[in-house]
Amino acid sequence: MKLLHLSVSPNLEGSSSRKVAARLLARLAGAYPRLEETLLDLSQQPLPHLDELTTSAFLTPVAQRTPAQQQAVQLSDLMVDMLLDCELLLLSSPMWNLGLPSVLKAWFDHITRAGRTFGFTDQGIKVGLVPNKKVYLVVSSGGVFSSGPWAQDDCFTPYVRKALAYIGITDLTVIRVDGTHDPLTRDTALSKALEAVDSLNL
Repeated sequence: MKLLHLSVSPNLEGSSSRKVAARLLARLAGAYPRLEETLLDLSQQPLPHLDELTTSAFLTPVAQRTPAQQQAVQLSDLMVDMLLDCELLLLSSPMWNLGLPSVLKAWFDHITRAGRTFGFTDQGIKVGLVPNKKVYLVVSSGGVFSSGPWAQDDCFTPYVRKALAYIGITDLTVIRVDGTHDPLTRDTALSKALEAVDSLNL
């Protein structure tokens, strides 16, 4: 069982999303004794944001790409290959300013590729090309976004859910570390998230 783990928080020691992801990884290792984890730590090795050369390479048939375009698309191809090769995907990230840290958005931009992770039927209907993946999303937030008055402001989880579905992935389990800075929840946010991991039916 191959697992691709994207870790996003720049807080290497105190990150709640990293702590919860570590607990989840331990549980997954118990459930799948031959689990193979590939870690992409985007806080330590951020992906470049797309530029004109890379996007032009995406839109150019492989046989017609210039040497510069061929080089520009290599990293994106690697990210797609890693995604296609895994069976489990773990995304662990904080929510920043209601949405995704830009390094995680950059990963989605690199792996959302016409002809590789999505395509179109002869009738022009878009279809995802990345089936049979199970995704775990660990997301931490300073405020409480799972319910209450701020739930409608959560732009993180709806984006991730829609972006994954766009390429064919619909099996998503969300574990929230909710309200890490809220006076009413900050003392229990981490422990509740760890309990949620322990109660998962893997």
